[in-house]
Amino acid sequence: MRYVSDVWWSKVISYFEGSICVNNSYAGSCVAGKQFPSGNSIKRTELLHNGEIAPEYLLIYMGINDFGRGVPIKSRRIFWKNPIYFEDAYHIMLNRIQNNYPSTVIICGTIARTYHAKIPNWQFPEEFSGVPLEEYNESIRFMAQKHKCELADLAARNVRYETLDGTHPTLIGHEEIARGWIACLKDIL
Repeated sequence: MRYVSDVWWSKVISYFEGSICVNNSYAGSCVAGKQFPSGNSIKRTELLHNGEIAPEYLLIYMGINDFGRGVPIKSRRIFWKNPIYFEDAYHIMLNRIQNNYPSTVIICGTIARTYHAKIPNWQFPEEFSGVPLEEYNESIRFMAQKHKCELADLAARNVRYETLDGTHPTLIGHEEIARGWIACLKDIL
Protein backbone atom coordinates (compact mmCIF):
# COMPACT_ATOMS: atom_id res chain seq x y z
CA MET A 1 0.00 0.00 0.00
CA ARG A 2 1.35 3.35 -0.97
CA TYR A 3 -1.43 5.56 0.36
CA VAL A 4 -3.85 5.39 3.25
CA SER A 5 -6.62 5.57 0.64
CA ASP A 6 -5.50 2.09 -0.54
CA VAL A 7 -6.48 0.46 2.78
CA TRP A 8 -9.91 -1.18 3.17
CA TRP A 9 -11.05 0.89 6.15
CA SER A 10 -10.16 4.14 4.40
CA LYS A 11 -12.23 3.05 1.40
CA VAL A 12 -15.18 2.27 3.68
CA ILE A 13 -14.94 5.63 5.48
CA SER A 14 -14.68 7.45 2.16
CA TYR A 15 -17.68 5.60 0.71
CA PHE A 16 -19.87 6.72 3.62
CA GLU A 17 -18.35 10.23 3.52
CA GLY A 18 -17.06 9.87 7.07
CA SER A 19 -13.85 10.94 8.71
CA ILE A 20 -11.47 8.88 10.75
CA CYS A 21 -11.23 9.46 14.47
CA VAL A 22 -8.43 6.96 15.23
CA ASN A 23 -6.79 4.02 13.48
CA ASN A 24 -5.95 1.63 16.31
CA SER A 25 -4.63 -1.31 14.27
CA TYR A 26 -1.33 -3.05 14.97
CA ALA A 27 0.30 -5.51 12.58
CA GLY A 28 0.26 -9.08 13.80
CA SER A 29 -1.84 -8.41 16.88
CA CYS A 30 -4.41 -10.83 18.22
CA VAL A 31 -7.57 -10.19 20.20
CA ALA A 32 -6.25 -12.67 22.79
CA GLY A 33 -3.30 -11.96 25.03
CA LYS A 34 -2.49 -10.52 28.41
CA GLN A 35 -0.89 -7.24 27.35
CA PHE A 36 -0.54 -4.63 24.61
CA PRO A 37 -0.96 -4.89 21.63
CA SER A 38 -3.67 -7.49 22.28
CA GLY A 39 -7.08 -6.21 21.20
CA ASN A 40 -8.48 -6.72 24.69
CA SER A 41 -5.66 -4.78 26.39
CA ILE A 42 -6.48 -1.71 28.42
CA LYS A 43 -4.23 0.44 26.23
CA ARG A 44 -5.94 -0.65 22.98
CA THR A 45 -9.45 -0.25 24.36
CA GLU A 46 -8.95 3.21 25.87
CA LEU A 47 -7.18 4.90 22.95
CA LEU A 48 -10.05 5.07 20.49
CA HIS A 49 -10.77 8.78 20.81
CA ASN A 50 -9.11 11.88 19.41
CA GLY A 51 -8.81 14.52 22.08
CA GLU A 52 -12.35 15.04 23.34
CA ILE A 53 -13.91 13.37 20.30
CA ALA A 54 -15.13 9.80 20.70
CA PRO A 55 -15.90 7.70 17.63
CA GLU A 56 -19.51 7.59 16.47
CA TYR A 57 -18.90 4.18 14.86
CA LEU A 58 -16.18 1.65 15.56
CA LEU A 59 -15.32 -1.06 13.05
CA ILE A 60 -13.65 -4.10 14.63
CA TYR A 61 -12.06 -6.51 12.19
CA MET A 62 -9.84 -8.79 14.23
CA GLY A 63 -9.34 -12.50 14.64
CA ILE A 64 -7.35 -13.71 11.63
CA ASN A 65 -4.12 -13.64 13.65
CA ASP A 66 -5.78 -15.53 16.52
CA PHE A 67 -6.95 -18.13 13.99
CA GLY A 68 -3.51 -18.33 12.33
CA ARG A 69 -1.82 -18.86 15.68
CA GLY A 70 -4.32 -21.46 16.81
CA VAL A 71 -5.47 -19.46 19.85
CA PRO A 72 -7.92 -21.66 21.79
CA ILE A 73 -11.53 -20.47 21.45
CA LYS A 74 -12.74 -20.37 25.05
CA SER A 75 -12.16 -21.45 28.59
CA ARG A 76 -14.58 -23.73 30.36
CA ARG A 77 -15.59 -20.90 32.68
CA ILE A 78 -18.84 -19.13 31.99
CA PHE A 79 -17.62 -15.70 33.06
CA TRP A 80 -15.22 -14.98 30.15
CA LYS A 81 -12.33 -13.73 32.24
CA ASN A 82 -9.25 -15.36 30.73
CA PRO A 83 -7.71 -13.20 27.97
CA ILE A 84 -5.61 -16.06 26.56
CA TYR A 85 -8.77 -17.53 24.98
CA PHE A 86 -10.27 -15.90 21.90
CA GLU A 87 -13.91 -15.72 23.03
CA ASP A 88 -12.94 -14.56 26.52
CA ALA A 89 -10.65 -11.88 25.07
CA TYR A 90 -13.33 -10.72 22.61
CA HIS A 91 -15.75 -10.36 25.52
CA ILE A 92 -13.19 -8.41 27.57
CA MET A 93 -12.41 -6.18 24.56
CA LEU A 94 -16.06 -5.33 23.88
CA ASN A 95 -16.79 -4.81 27.56
CA ARG A 96 -13.90 -2.36 27.94
CA ILE A 97 -14.76 -0.47 24.76
CA GLN A 98 -18.41 -0.15 25.79
CA ASN A 99 -17.40 1.09 29.23
CA ASN A 100 -15.02 3.67 27.72
CA TYR A 101 -17.28 4.71 24.81
CA PRO A 102 -20.90 4.06 25.81
CA SER A 103 -22.43 6.05 22.93
CA THR A 104 -20.25 4.50 20.19
CA VAL A 105 -21.91 2.06 17.78
CA ILE A 106 -19.63 -0.98 17.61
CA ILE A 107 -19.66 -3.11 14.48
CA CYS A 108 -17.88 -6.47 14.69
CA GLY A 109 -16.72 -8.12 11.49
CA THR A 110 -16.41 -11.87 11.04
CA ILE A 111 -13.24 -13.27 9.49
CA ALA A 112 -13.30 -13.51 5.69
CA ARG A 113 -11.51 -16.28 3.85
CA THR A 114 -8.63 -15.47 1.56
CA TYR A 115 -7.10 -16.60 -1.69
CA HIS A 116 -3.53 -16.37 -2.96
CA ALA A 117 -2.71 -13.90 -5.74
CA LYS A 118 0.07 -16.00 -7.29
CA ILE A 119 -1.00 -19.58 -6.52
CA PRO A 120 -4.35 -20.26 -8.21
CA ASN A 121 -4.84 -23.70 -6.63
CA TRP A 122 -3.98 -22.53 -3.09
CA GLN A 123 -6.63 -23.63 -0.60
CA PHE A 124 -7.60 -21.56 2.43
CA PRO A 125 -6.88 -23.65 5.54
CA GLU A 126 -10.24 -24.18 7.23
CA GLU A 127 -8.52 -24.89 10.54
CA PHE A 128 -5.27 -24.29 12.41
CA SER A 129 -4.20 -26.34 15.42
CA GLY A 130 -7.43 -28.30 15.11
CA VAL A 131 -9.71 -25.26 15.53
CA PRO A 132 -11.94 -24.45 12.53
CA LEU A 133 -12.25 -20.86 11.33
CA GLU A 134 -16.01 -21.11 11.72
CA GLU A 135 -15.62 -21.46 15.52
CA TYR A 136 -13.89 -18.07 15.63
CA ASN A 137 -16.67 -16.57 13.54
CA GLU A 138 -19.31 -18.14 15.79
CA SER A 139 -17.59 -16.55 18.80
CA ILE A 140 -17.61 -13.16 17.07
CA ARG A 141 -21.31 -13.54 16.24
CA PHE A 142 -22.12 -14.64 19.79
CA MET A 143 -20.18 -11.80 21.42
CA ALA A 144 -21.65 -9.19 19.07
CA GLN A 145 -25.13 -10.38 20.04
CA LYS A 146 -24.29 -10.66 23.75
CA HIS A 147 -22.94 -7.09 23.81
CA LYS A 148 -25.69 -5.74 21.54
CA CYS A 149 -23.18 -4.73 18.87
CA GLU A 150 -23.85 -4.69 15.16
CA LEU A 151 -22.45 -7.52 13.03
CA ALA A 152 -20.78 -7.26 9.64
CA ASP A 153 -20.94 -10.95 8.76
CA LEU A 154 -18.37 -11.06 5.98
CA ALA A 155 -18.03 -14.83 6.33
CA ALA A 156 -21.77 -15.41 5.83
CA ARG A 157 -21.61 -13.25 2.69
CA ASN A 158 -18.73 -15.42 1.41
CA VAL A 159 -16.40 -12.43 1.16
CA ARG A 160 -12.97 -13.55 0.01
CA TYR A 161 -9.96 -11.36 -0.56
CA GLU A 162 -6.73 -11.61 -2.52
CA THR A 163 -3.51 -11.92 -0.53
CA LEU A 164 0.21 -12.00 -1.12
CA ASP A 165 0.74 -14.89 1.28
CA GLY A 166 -2.61 -16.27 2.38
CA THR A 167 -3.16 -13.57 5.01
CA HIS A 168 -2.02 -10.07 4.00
CA PRO A 169 -4.26 -8.35 1.43
CA THR A 170 -3.04 -6.98 -1.86
CA LEU A 171 -4.46 -3.76 -3.30
CA ILE A 172 -7.20 -5.88 -4.88
CA GLY A 173 -7.70 -7.63 -1.53
CA HIS A 174 -8.22 -4.32 0.26
CA GLU A 175 -10.82 -3.39 -2.35
CA GLU A 176 -12.58 -6.75 -1.85
CA ILE A 177 -12.61 -6.35 1.94
CA ALA A 178 -13.96 -2.81 1.55
CA ARG A 179 -16.76 -3.97 -0.77
CA GLY A 180 -17.72 -6.65 1.79
CA TRP A 181 -17.81 -4.14 4.64
CA ILE A 182 -19.76 -1.62 2.57
CA ALA A 183 -22.37 -4.24 1.67
CA CYS A 184 -22.76 -5.18 5.34
CA LEU A 185 -22.88 -1.57 6.52
CA LYS A 186 -25.56 -0.67 3.99
CA ASP A 187 -27.79 -3.16 5.80
CA ILE A 188 -26.81 -1.82 9.24
CA LEU A 189 -26.74 1.96 8.79
